[in-house]
Amino acid sequence: MIKSKFLAVGVMSGTSMDGVDISLILSDGKKSYKHIKSKFYSYKQSTKTILLKLVDSFTVSKHSLALIGSAEESVTLEYIDALKKFLKGENLSKIDLISLHGQTVFHDPINKSSIQLCDEVKIKGSFKLPIVNDFRQKDLSLGGQGAPLTPIFHKLLMLDSKMTLPACFVNIGGISNITVLDDQGHMYAYDTGPGMCLLDQYISRKKKINFDKGGKYSLKGIINLTILNKLMSDKYFRKKKNKSLDRNYFSLKPFMKLNFNDACSTISAFTALTITKEANRSNAKYLIVSGGGSKNKYVINLMKETFKGKLFTANHLNLNPDFIESQAFAYLGIRRIRDLPISFPSTTGVKYAVSGGNVN
Repeated sequence: MIKSKFLAVGVMSGTSMDGVDISLILSDGKKSYKHIKSKFYSYKQSTKTILLKLVDSFTVSKHSLALIGSAEESVTLEYIDALKKFLKGENLSKIDLISLHGQTVFHDPINKSSIQLCDEVKIKGSFKLPIVNDFRQKDLSLGGQGAPLTPIFHKLLMLDSKMTLPACFVNIGGISNITVLDDQGHMYAYDTGPGMCLLDQYISRKKKINFDKGGKYSLKGIINLTILNKLMSDKYFRKKKNKSLDRNYFSLKPFMKLNFNDACSTISAFTALTITKEANRSNAKYLIVSGGGSKNKYVINLMKETFKGKLFTANHLNLNPDFIESQAFAYLGIRRIRDLPISFPSTTGVKYAVSGGNVN
């Protein structure tokens, strides 16, 4: 007898590269979905350091692969440790699968390359459970961008909320991605631009802290419109759909001569306005915001000022904005087990709707 519902663990590390999000959900991979629990586990400083070195090495040379082995080992050990803590007290025999996104360190859809670090064999050896991983390669091989992959889950959340269409769901992680449901319920999606990766990098470089908590520094500055307008005219924004970004596509160089608070404001405005420009273009009545960026008051306030409809953060739908993506990958893992599509021509540009991920 084929199971109708699966108990799945989703493990996600975003482009912010700060740690591991883990979620446990029960779902049929279609319309039935229940969130059970989620938790964040911060990376050790040594892991963060080696990941940043690796990402920087890709920026200098796409062939610089010397750090990949040690970085993947560090990430894998972090995943195993986090999963052991998360699953402590759980009956492992009831869990059907662990769905691993891995840590993205490089994304280049033009050359069909997207690298997520995580050794699924070691993780399977530690937990003796089915593992689903490597979600992006099949999409890339069939002409897709390999991202974003979470829109099918965002669609489920929007339909569950019964909000009036058209509507948008945005996740502001390291990169921001938007899922749009038009007035007919048709779905399309893409990366709108940088999420918090630029601001996090700038804050880390200048203050040796991880992020602008609550938008404290961004709230004190003044937007440099000359820099902002130049960034908004980048060729990336002229392409209307089927597009995705690497975290290093944009650099900090334009902001380095600004005073600290003004740089924070300008970077945050760049994130906010690239999102609302796209949400307004879709004529959406509602915009739901999740991810770490939803806690930045400056970003959210600016989005509320510039979005023509009503904006809510995910917690207004009784969703934890920090764990949408880890829940999404648990859901995608279930869809892979059931051989249901996870990417679509309207979300990644793939030739046809396709499932993705390797089952180990």
